[in-house]
Amino acid sequence: MLLLLGIFVIVILVCWLLRKRILDLANRGADQMNRILGYHLLPTTLGSFEDDIQDGLTSSQFDLEANLDQDDQRAGLKDKEEILKIMKKQKVSFDEARLIRQQRLLKKNNIDPATGLPLDPKFVTFGSPSSSSS
Repeated sequence: MLLLLGIFVIVILVCWLLRKRILDLANRGADQMNRILGYHLLPTTLGSFEDDIQDGLTSSQFDLEANLDQDDQRAGLKDKEEILKIMKKQKVSFDEARLIRQQRLLKKNNIDPATGLPLDPKFVTFGSPSSSSS
């Protein structure tokens, strides 16, 4: 009995001495598990259009300078992390990354990215402007 008590005290003492390392390891494990499960932290700062411009999230087709000129008070672009990730992984421009993201979103919602029409087999159309009747 005394031996078990001694082992218990030693284990508690070692855990107390290594508490910072144990806590750090637990935090890293939780972060890794969250990444595996697809969870991510919400941004703690709202951001701004100025930050987005500095990150390269602007182009002639999608000009954020106009938002700054108009004193737009919104928090900047939505889903900018996903666009930045696409830009880095696929080495594409901002406009191409936006297009890729939009096409993925359409496919996810069962919509053909090329035509914008639903991919549902039950979808019925009653003619199109391009067809001519004789």
